[in-house]
Amino acid sequence: MFKEFRQKWIMALSVTLISAIALAACSSGDDTVTTSSSSGTVQQPDAPAAAAAATGDSSSPSAPVAADAPAQPSGGTSPVMVVEPKVDRVVIAFPAPSSEGNDSNFDFSSPPSVQLRPMYEYLVGVNSVNGGFDPQLATEWNIEPDGLGIRYQLRQGVQFQGGWGEFTAKDVEHVLWSISRADSLHGLRGTFARDVSEIQIINDYEVVFRLNGANPTVFNGISQLIGGMEIQSKAMYDAVGQPTLADVPIVGTGAYQFKERSQGSFVRFERVSGRHWRHSPDFPELELRWSSEASTRLAALLAGEVHLTTIIPDQEAQAKGVGMKLAKGNVPGFRTFFNFQGSWWNTHGDETSGRKFPDSPLLDQKVRQALSKAIDRDALNTAFFKGEADAMVNNHFHVTRPGWDASWETRFDDQYGYDPAAAKALLAEAGYNSSNPLETNIHSINLSTYAGSMDMIEAVQGFYREIGVEAKLVVMDGASRNAQARAHEFDNHISLVSTASDIFLAGRVYMSSSHPTSGNHQDSAINVLRLEAASTLVASVQAAALKQMGELAFSMNASIPLYWLPIQIAYSPDVVSDYVFAGNISGSWTHLYNIKAAQ
Repeated sequence: MFKEFRQKWIMALSVTLISAIALAACSSGDDTVTTSSSSGTVQQPDAPAAAAAATGDSSSPSAPVAADAPAQPSGGTSPVMVVEPKVDRVVIAFPAPSSEGNDSNFDFSSPPSVQLRPMYEYLVGVNSVNGGFDPQLATEWNIEPDGLGIRYQLRQGVQFQGGWGEFTAKDVEHVLWSISRADSLHGLRGTFARDVSEIQIINDYEVVFRLNGANPTVFNGISQLIGGMEIQSKAMYDAVGQPTLADVPIVGTGAYQFKERSQGSFVRFERVSGRHWRHSPDFPELELRWSSEASTRLAALLAGEVHLTTIIPDQEAQAKGVGMKLAKGNVPGFRTFFNFQGSWWNTHGDETSGRKFPDSPLLDQKVRQALSKAIDRDALNTAFFKGEADAMVNNHFHVTRPGWDASWETRFDDQYGYDPAAAKALLAEAGYNSSNPLETNIHSINLSTYAGSMDMIEAVQGFYREIGVEAKLVVMDGASRNAQARAHEFDNHISLVSTASDIFLAGRVYMSSSHPTSGNHQDSAINVLRLEAASTLVASVQAAALKQMGELAFSMNASIPLYWLPIQIAYSPDVVSDYVFAGNISGSWTHLYNIKAAQ
């Protein structure tokens, strides 16, 4: 199974133009669309050894790389149509964002930025098929010789929507200022304010982000991967000021421009006039409609009121039964796993201070390993994900991410694989038996990311019962649970987690004692390696530290890996023929200009 899992993502194929990449797709033969490409090697763009992602150089600061030739900006008055759509406005239904606003570089960041994302582009994009970094508004980038700067060459001739002029270095400087303001609500405000000392404008088409220290999150945040810097017009901001919900957003350079908003209901966009420099969407208008109830979204899809929508796994059979199709994201990133809570240090991150709960059974590796080997992952995958979830062999690590070690696949069954007899033997070695059963706590958590999470947790509780473990279900509201976890008050608890963080953020939050952390087995050696990986932009150094970090986590059973979950969206084939998107980056729903009209 794990060989197939790896082969699914390792494709050494010839490089073609980015414009061809975005259109390359084929049907898998059933109702779920899977995408493939004859371009590039599949890779998750986590390692920002910045230009290494663009040049393939994984050992040192890299030389500039030329971008693929884009379509040149055109002064034409009509867009180039691939097909004539059956509707003028394609409508996508999403759960409502947590907040609404008209400045995605000030009011919020991802995932709420989905409400304005069609307007904007990034210096560095993410390929919709293979997940690698693509030149976008920057044609090339590299690391400065001292390792404390990222230099970007900017694309010339790109125009802002609404006649607000050409994109230049001053617009990049403006966006960094907007995000970094003290009153900004942007999720990366602290990172950019703390770690970027200045942005140096070399000329209109060249900038350098000067860093206080090497930090991979800065590069990822500048790129589309995290979705932290939507490029906006400084000229418009200077003319109209800070937009509120009563105003219109500051224009961008995307293929769609803002048309109108109904607060709490929808945001509409219209295709820019003339030929966009990079993409010409099939649909003249695009509407993002807010609908928080999954049943309501499905009903609207079936009634033809919306044309694409997110659905929960339980609804897939119904949707397929009436002819709907499913588009699946191409980039792995969304995952679920169990974390151990109870190995905190008395002083945060200081192993010399001793463990806060030295008698926690979860400090014993034999116990952690037994709890993993008690779980029949194949059975859970079939029951809860219809067999579509990809196996996870080492939490947070994937063949497409830096630090991957292929030996984990072959060693997984011995270290983690389902084996109730071995699990009982491990518990016996740890001193637990029918007269002295292991007792632990497992949180009953209703995850918003997929239906049935509580049922799956109860199934795991049943697996534990079969090996003689008494796992008590803990029911509490999310706010209280998160507060107690952050305060390190759980002494012997197991918690189901769902996240889409990249390897660097995952290493900080879920693998080390770095603040803040609310659940993981903590080990001082992992702390050291995480800091080593996070303190350089040289890909080879990052990868070596991450690989050691992953090996420690794997060998000590630091968590219970479960699955990489697919990101899917249902659509009506009467209106939409295909939608090729990366998947779980910057809030999942990206590359909306790739929605293709049915003929």
